[in-house]
Amino acid sequence: MPISGVVIMTQPEKTENVLALLNQKDDVTTYGVHKDYHIIAVLEADSSRRLEEMTKEIQQEMPGVLGIFPAYVNFENEVNET
Repeated sequence: MPISGVVIMTQPEKTENVLALLNQKDDVTTYGVHKDYHIIAVLEADSSRRLEEMTKEIQQEMPGVLGIFPAYVNFENEVNET
């Protein structure tokens, strides 16, 4: 299962709303807010393609998201299965 540790940069006045929306998703785990507008999160998906789609969906569908910046991505299980 591919996973990605990310920093989600938000407009400061919308950070709490974005955090609440992220916490409603089963495939996202949040670890708090850093410096008022950086949400620390881990995304999990069935495939690396789905992981990429998730990041696009978060950025496009959640008002206040300025960018999603990966700190790490692990998909070695996906590579080992092929």
